[in-house]
Amino acid sequence: MAEWTGVMYGFYLNKSIAEVFPLWMEKTTHINYKVQRDFFQDTDFLFCYKNDEMNYNHLEYGYNLDLNGEGCLGIEAKRTKLNGIATLFEFENDSDFEPYDINLHLDDVFYYVLVLPDLIENSSFCKKVHEMFVNILNGKGHEEQLG
Repeated sequence: MAEWTGVMYGFYLNKSIAEVFPLWMEKTTHINYKVQRDFFQDTDFLFCYKNDEMNYNHLEYGYNLDLNGEGCLGIEAKRTKLNGIATLFEFENDSDFEPYDINLHLDDVFYYVLVLPDLIENSSFCKKVHEMFVNILNGKGHEEQLG
């Protein structure tokens, strides 16, 4: 059985794949990455790599950082429902409510998984890519460039 590689960061939001993917593909071309898009069982996949050598290393070793501190990137996305419970709690003694649960029942949301070669705490490249993706999700996709 193959071992999973990469670090996954999940996001639920109401921004569609048709809005997010074009901005992501535009951003990755600015950092000289190629984008491969696939679709399987209601899930959209983007795989991003800089060159054939990086792609080959990914096929051999999975998500990893090269000697320049860069690596392949992936995004999985699909339209889904979100039914769950979120617990609100006090953070650093800075709240005016008692901890309690809220029920979430959302019928039409999008789930994105950003797959990076390392933790954002361990890699400046991964941290910048993560920030770039979050900015796109927050509607700030046009202002910032990775570099």
